[in-house]
Amino acid sequence: MRDRLKSMVPAGALLCGALVAATAWACSVPVFRYALERWPGEPYTVYVFHRGPLGDAATKAVDRFREETAANTYGGLALLGVVDVAGEVPERVAKVWEKHSSAALPHVVVRFPEFYGIPIDVWSGPLTDATVTQVLDSPVRRKVAHRVLGGDSAVFVLLESGDAKQDDAAERLLGAELKAMQEAIEVPAPPGGMWDDPIYDADGPPQLAVKFSVLRMKRDDPAEVVLLNMLLGTEPDLHELTEPMVFPIFGRGRALCALVGKGINKENLEEICVFLVGPCSCIVKYQNPGVDLFFTVDWDAALMGEESAIPDITPPALAGFSDFVPKQVSGDADGDGEAPSMLWHVGLAVVGGLVIVAAVGILMWRKAQSAER
Repeated sequence: MRDRLKSMVPAGALLCGALVAATAWACSVPVFRYALERWPGEPYTVYVFHRGPLGDAATKAVDRFREETAANTYGGLALLGVVDVAGEVPERVAKVWEKHSSAALPHVVVRFPEFYGIPIDVWSGPLTDATVTQVLDSPVRRKVAHRVLGGDSAVFVLLESGDAKQDDAAERLLGAELKAMQEAIEVPAPPGGMWDDPIYDADGPPQLAVKFSVLRMKRDDPAEVVLLNMLLGTEPDLHELTEPMVFPIFGRGRALCALVGKGINKENLEEICVFLVGPCSCIVKYQNPGVDLFFTVDWDAALMGEESAIPDITPPALAGFSDFVPKQVSGDADGDGEAPSMLWHVGLAVVGGLVIVAAVGILMWRKAQSAER
């Protein structure tokens, strides 16, 4: 169905070359490592709608959410808005509330980061301690975080189609190609002084190496409904497709792109792996492809060796519902009814093509170098 890479990148990425020229020291740092140490996740927006004073249980749930998402370099993993609909609802929230005004209160709505302009909810449902647990974390998210912090360059999450034959074939292909890429690609060697940065630590944990892994995920796992909705929301048509999908996740929970059906092939996997291990030519996160997922992990603390930074919980089943809508329905992360502009989408297409061309060029250069040796 899909035989080329797609990625969500702002049109401003065309300015990347100017930034590289000004900050050349970052060029040899692998993308996956730079992202892990330097790219905080974009915060998701969470609204809690209620009428009148919150009860004790609801207050505790809100406090818990606020406390457990507080740790991050730039002020929080989520933007929490508690809205009393008995009074005046802020204009920027009114469209979101209008859509959920018939729900039993208190009611939670999780939205994608405003930056991406994704016009659907990640999840919505009742405010309980159990649902807060489910939004905050999940088994697959914990496994991805453990692997990345343990040294994986990226974790390729295989979202199963439900057809065992297709899913097993996709896993075999992934395993073979990723193993081949691990053996073929080397971490770029830094010129003298290039990694002498006060924050970047090439010798610190996790060990700097080329390492990829595969993690299967079921579509009907109730513990993963929030992650499922995040992944399918990264592109406008994914929720309409039923084939196996692969999402490479790297850094602090950043999904690079989606490979679907026939798009799960050697060429696309090579391009992705070369990009991830290649030199980080664009040091500004927003000038690189990918969409941040919601991980409740204090990445800075985890990189300092604090094991408690990754929560060890077993979430109960979630009693919410997904909110995928036809892609022609308009709306943005603030609920003001404005869809992302056509110029933005054109920018995505142009920059996505440039990323692919650059990745192929790097791969060809590496093959030429190997031939010379």
